[in-house]
Amino acid sequence: MSELREIRKTRGLTLEAVGYLAGVDAATISRLENGQVRPKPETVVSIARALGVSVSRIAPKQEAVQ
Repeated sequence: MSELREIRKTRGLTLEAVGYLAGVDAATISRLENGQVRPKPETVVSIARALGVSVSRIAPKQEAVQ
């Protein structure tokens, strides 16, 4: 999720804020930003909605799930 951190910081959001908006915990957002975990498709959708961006904006094509 290469652009997640950049989008979050550009919008002035904390890990906690994005986690709250997406319904996941801040530690999960941190692990995603650092490439430590591979997200479930529903998590990617929730985060994209929370940030108001498309799934393709936060998930590289190789991570995108059909």
